[in-house]
Amino acid sequence: MDGASVDLSSFENIWAEIYSQYDWLINADYLDKSNLLNVEKFDIVGFFQSLGDYAMHELSTGFSQFKSILIFLLIIALFQNIQSSFSTKYEKITNTVLKLVLMVQLFQLFIFYHDYVLDILTRYMNIVVAIFPILLSLITITGALWNQALFKPAVVFLINASYFFINAISMPLTVIGTIFGFINQINIEDLYGRLIEFINKIAVWTLGGYFAFFLTLMSIQNMTLSFADGLFFRTTQNLMNHIPVIGTRFTDTVVSVVSTLSILRNSVGLLSVITLVIIVAFPVIKVGVSLILFRLLGAVIQPIISKDYIKILDVFNTGMMNLLVIMIIIGVMFIFTFFIILYSSNMMLLTN
Repeated sequence: MDGASVDLSSFENIWAEIYSQYDWLINADYLDKSNLLNVEKFDIVGFFQSLGDYAMHELSTGFSQFKSILIFLLIIALFQNIQSSFSTKYEKITNTVLKLVLMVQLFQLFIFYHDYVLDILTRYMNIVVAIFPILLSLITITGALWNQALFKPAVVFLINASYFFINAISMPLTVIGTIFGFINQINIEDLYGRLIEFINKIAVWTLGGYFAFFLTLMSIQNMTLSFADGLFFRTTQNLMNHIPVIGTRFTDTVVSVVSTLSILRNSVGLLSVITLVIIVAFPVIKVGVSLILFRLLGAVIQPIISKDYIKILDVFNTGMMNLLVIMIIIGVMFIFTFFIILYSSNMMLLTN
């Protein structure tokens, strides 16, 4: 049984997109293009080297954004020092105008990353929808009937609920929290501090709570269904053994076929996990590097500028951190889903 007997067109399309998107980065193929199921040949060293190269690339790319904001903040610091030497009559007005200009720049940058993260999350779910039927069909033909019957609605629930939490709760609340954070910095008093903190916590905690609920649900389902499939398979095997002459030979043949198909199913499952890890890793690095740069910016500029501008940077960094956490939660959720499905379907053979 080789990879030719399984339709891997979904994987081939995904990997073609990966290679085309990072063609300047990936010098050597991670997997054998002639047979993607040769997952044992996955170049893990090359993968980590690519992650390092991509991080360096994002540092150089993000530095242009970092540099423009840094120059503007240095101009503000210089202006504040000059103004303090002369009249402070219009200091409040000028500071308000400068704050608004900085907020507009940072909010435009935040929206850019917001749209990028939303696109990546949609891509995660589309990939799961594309490759899940392949794994599900292999689970079915290897005899894990209960897993097939109940994992399918569970994963459909996962994807639909993820769409809801991302598009209706987490991402909109992250934007609202950032907007209120900027508005709060215009005033001298901290009018919306507690509201902003509450909104940011809801944006992340609801998604984290959903992740914990789904992981618990899938784990419990995994244990019960694996036992049910193993018991059904073992009972059927014992009944077939009582058939004279052909019973034992038939059951031995079935076990051999199921074991062979299980190897193929595990290869497809491992390929799914590797694909999702790669799809998740590069965007996380992109957003993470930008977050590190702007946190560094706040630390560098703090000694020479008013704390009001540092607080504006902190609002931007909080929004970026929420985007990064949301993206990691969704990515890890899908990766864990495939791990649980693989483990559950393999438990049927272990219980025999």
